[in-house]
Amino acid sequence: MDFGGLIKQLESNRHLAGHIRTARFAKAAQIIKQGEICKDVIFLRKGLAQMSYVTFEGKEWIKSFFAENAVMGSRRCQITGEPSHFAITCLEDCEVTAFPYDKLRLAAAENADLLAVFFDFNEQVSLRKEKREYEFLCLSAQDRYQGFIEEYANIVPRLTQAQIASFIGITPIALSRIRKRLRQAESLGVAGAQ
Repeated sequence: MDFGGLIKQLESNRHLAGHIRTARFAKAAQIIKQGEICKDVIFLRKGLAQMSYVTFEGKEWIKSFFAENAVMGSRRCQITGEPSHFAITCLEDCEVTAFPYDKLRLAAAENADLLAVFFDFNEQVSLRKEKREYEFLCLSAQDRYQGFIEEYANIVPRLTQAQIASFIGITPIALSRIRKRLRQAESLGVAGAQ
């Protein structure tokens, strides 16, 4: 999707004019804080960020990664006005453009092309969520790791092993064991040894 073109289209919309904000965040800054309300739709123009939950015990679980040209935000905040259950944290310096969700929704209601983009985005979010749930409920940790490496090949070099482990729901030690097992299987010519 051409987000540059889409943002230009949105900037000229009467509902959004004057409500569009661009911001820069340093590495480790939070774009959305867990427990706070952010009703914006956020376009990541530059950088890398993660969406994560922190449990009451202080354990962090990464739900998603976002790289350039991704769309971020809390549907809970946007739709219900309730606080976000997660944080979005910059893994690199980031540049974003933000639009208020309610204004974007008004703009989409009046523009068939924008409504189609809005609808397509919601479908993509639903598909990603369903895929992620399936992976956690039905796949082994090794299968989740291999799927992650394939799907996120473009950002893997920008991530730590601890971040990858958190995303697939295991400890860094368990990930080291999986990686060792896969290297051994590869050296023996055995595909995907469990």
